Amino acid sequence: MQRILLVLISFFLYFEGAQAQAKRYIFLEHFTNSRCGVCASQNPGFFSRLKAYKNEYHHMTVHPPIPYSQCLLYQANAADNSARSNFYGIQGTPTVVIHGLSSKTANGVTNAVLDAELNKTSPLEIKVVETGTQNRSVSVEVKTIGNRPAGTYKLVVVALEQELNYASPNGEKIHYNVFRDFVSSVNGDDINLAATGSSVTKNFTISIQPSWVENQIYMLAWIQDVSTKEVLNSGTKFDGLTATREITVDQFSIYPNPVKEQLNIQFKQSLSTDSKLIISNLFGKEIYASQLKNGQNQVHLSVSDWNRGIYFVKIQTGKKLVTKKWLKD
Repeated sequence: MQRILLVLISFFLYFEGAQAQAKRYIFLEHFTNSRCGVCASQNPGFFSRLKAYKNEYHHMTVHPPIPYSQCLLYQANAADNSARSNFYGIQGTPTVVIHGLSSKTANGVTNAVLDAELNKTSPLEIKVVETGTQNRSVSVEVKTIGNRPAGTYKLVVVALEQELNYASPNGEKIHYNVFRDFVSSVNGDDINLAATGSSVTKNFTISIQPSWVENQIYMLAWIQDVSTKEVLNSGTKFDGLTATREITVDQFSIYPNPVKEQLNIQFKQSLSTDSKLIISNLFGKEIYASQLKNGQNQVHLSVSDWNRGIYFVKIQTGKKLVTKKWLKD
């Protein structure tokens, strides 16, 4: 037992140091068709489920020529709708691709599927700023919050129409987050991610077309792995509209560490907004969770009956998740 504990302590010391992470939005690319009867039967339930996840996801609707090339929303930008559909090899509609990795029917995106994607983090934070009306200037800042991920990435930026009123042949009357055009290149623009704590900013311009409703148009940006197609994170101008003072690694401490009986968490300043405390073990299993209230400045938790080993304290506030490691002796 003594030897195992020494190994755990060595492991703990090797990885000592807290690492901040950004909130990871659930990224949903929804391939549908305005003449598709199956789409009309599944899409309403899909959108109904999404209502419970407001501010937790980014969604865009792409219209491939499947099963009908007569779909007017496909024809509005046939080349680019086809390009995005071909990127994933879409064979049928409705199909929803999650984080660029897994695909399901619209009915297959259940509450359980969405719940599993909540409270996940990313080393990248994406901020989108738009100015102008008919002629938009778009600034996309990609900040490396955690360790800079290895690999080759693209920054993809698109123009979406938030709500489109159109009584389509399949019976759908409102179409959400409709893809209109690429603002970046079709395959995304090359980007060299910044070192931890730094950011890269890319600027774009786009002219709003007469057939679009100007006040419904907004931009969606994301970072995508060239090799795996994984979307690391995404952003829009709507994100983080409620200002909060977010916790950073130097604003709270854990003591004692290692701990035998009672774990103490102390904040340098009282919390300015409701936050969440999560404690997980080395394997990522959640052991404890609680809400932290506005004005709270400390937490005391009895861990005397917990197993020995490495644990992680996670404090989530606003869009940030900050993690610190501690050792149960």
